[in-house]
Amino acid sequence: MATWGVRILAGLVVAGLTAGCVAKVDTYEEGLGPKELPKEWPTANGRPLRPVPMPSGEFLLALPEETTAQVLCQSLPPERWAQLMGGEVVREVEHGQSCHAVGLDDWVRISLHRTAVAGDVGTPKKVTVAGRPADLVAKGSPSLVEVQLSDAEVRVLRIETSWTRAPRQDDQSEPRLLGLAEAVLAGAFAPGPKLPAADKRDVIERKTVEPGAGILDAPLPEISWKLCTQISRALGVPAEATEPRSDGKCMASSVDGSLRVEHVALRSELQGEPVAGRPAGESAGQLSVLLTDNGSGQGLRFFWSGGSKEALRELAGKVVPPLLGS
Repeated sequence: MATWGVRILAGLVVAGLTAGCVAKVDTYEEGLGPKELPKEWPTANGRPLRPVPMPSGEFLLALPEETTAQVLCQSLPPERWAQLMGGEVVREVEHGQSCHAVGLDDWVRISLHRTAVAGDVGTPKKVTVAGRPADLVAKGSPSLVEVQLSDAEVRVLRIETSWTRAPRQDDQSEPRLLGLAEAVLAGAFAPGPKLPAADKRDVIERKTVEPGAGILDAPLPEISWKLCTQISRALGVPAEATEPRSDGKCMASSVDGSLRVEHVALRSELQGEPVAGRPAGESAGQLSVLLTDNGSGQGLRFFWSGGSKEALRELAGKVVPPLLGS
């Protein structure tokens, strides 16, 4: 009888361990102790925060992707982060596209998206955040809130959160998500201008805009206007020969053919001869120029259908310096 009882007990222990493995919750970092921030920061996929201008109105929706993530992380001060996360918090830009924050017990990810996913991961609760309609899916892993922003191309502010080690007994995901959403909207969507209207080809109104401080971290329509202004001057053509687009691109026509210059995120190292002192590289008839060394990868790509390789480099050498604010 005793042997039979031992066998039953052993079976229960094995079953319990097996169930525990199945129910195990993924942790942020294996071995991370309680009430402890990550030992290495930023993470392998992250970059540190850096100073960025804070936009107003709808222009957050049209910033370069890495700049957007920087703004989302810095739209509320460190003390507000600590208040909402219940203690110390470290922040980074993850994969160049989202704000990633880790506290003593939870993590948060904030990003902008064109489509919503709340309905695909749970049964959303309809809420209102800062007067805007939102979907909330709480008490899950992760929990998330998605706030509808405007009728512009990017429509959803998504905030996700979950625990870093094990499920918390006092789930605070709902108040945390709503508090963060309110704070981010207040900090990043200050009253201001609307985005310029674009036609079916994504063309916006022409506007001569002096380079001023340049185009680094600027909204994409502003980048287009400054690009077209400098291209018009470099080619010696009237403003009417240029066509600004809403996505940080300028098209132009000249006697030598059509020109396209676009703002891009450059992810690979450029090995060619520098342009205006900046790293550059040529591939498939296109010339790419890296504008900054801050890790954001902001750059310009030039393509001239009728211009020679030498003429394209000469043109880029005239266009780039003013757009760097120099």
